Amino acid sequence: MDPARYWQPGTDTELVHFIGKDIVYFHALFWPAMLQGAGYRLPSRINVHGYLTINGEKMSKSRGTFITARHYAEHLNVDCLRYYYAAKLGTQVNDIDFNFEDFMARVNADLVGKFVNLASRCAGFIKKKFAGRLAPALDDADLFDQFVQAGALISELYDSLEYNRCMREIMALADRANQYIDQKKPWILAKEEGCEAQVQAVCTQGLNLFAVLAVYLSPVMPKIFADINAFFNTTLTWDSIKKPLLDHEVNPFKPLLQRITVEDIEKLQDEKIPS
Repeated sequence: MDPARYWQPGTDTELVHFIGKDIVYFHALFWPAMLQGAGYRLPSRINVHGYLTINGEKMSKSRGTFITARHYAEHLNVDCLRYYYAAKLGTQVNDIDFNFEDFMARVNADLVGKFVNLASRCAGFIKKKFAGRLAPALDDADLFDQFVQAGALISELYDSLEYNRCMREIMALADRANQYIDQKKPWILAKEEGCEAQVQAVCTQGLNLFAVLAVYLSPVMPKIFADINAFFNTTLTWDSIKKPLLDHEVNPFKPLLQRITVEDIEKLQDEKIPS
């Protein structure tokens, strides 16, 4: 398939230009005129972003408020930063501030405390008590269906580039999933005789809710999503999560993400940028 066909007039492919707010006049006026004059199609839409600041200040080498992507990737998981930006990005032309304290708090609360913690609370029981095999039925099929149905809105928010709203919807679901585990208390059930099947069903429920959340976050967190697929011993997709994983063997759970510490943030600030 010739990729040049995407640039031809009349193609039904959606073409979106993402630009910074300081070059709107060029990309919204001159560049489209040049494309049209050269016989190429115009963009379907233009999405404009604001500036990226560091702790409320403009990026500056001399002030030490400049972090390269390579330096960041050497110290922290790149998916954390992708999530942080997504949680702030919308359709408005607003600047995004990479605030270190807010970044650390949001990643630790949302990704570690809500998302990853959901899996870690359930996976241990499945491995230790049931040889890694999920139950043949869910504990609450209606709750699972509600999570699946939420995918329509989440997909729509992705398509409309309202990433911040999308992340809020996903984290609201994560809250509901953790509330479910809090109510069922599998760590207490596991100590009671005759409750083995219920423990397996509850933890299977939790892991299936986690799988749905993982797919919803996959456009933003591809690296962690690959590790999640390895844990589930399958390839999760937007279509596959419409049916729960039941009577299925999962692999031993490995930590997906560590809490960000003050020391981690200090390492980000130690970068030496050549003049």
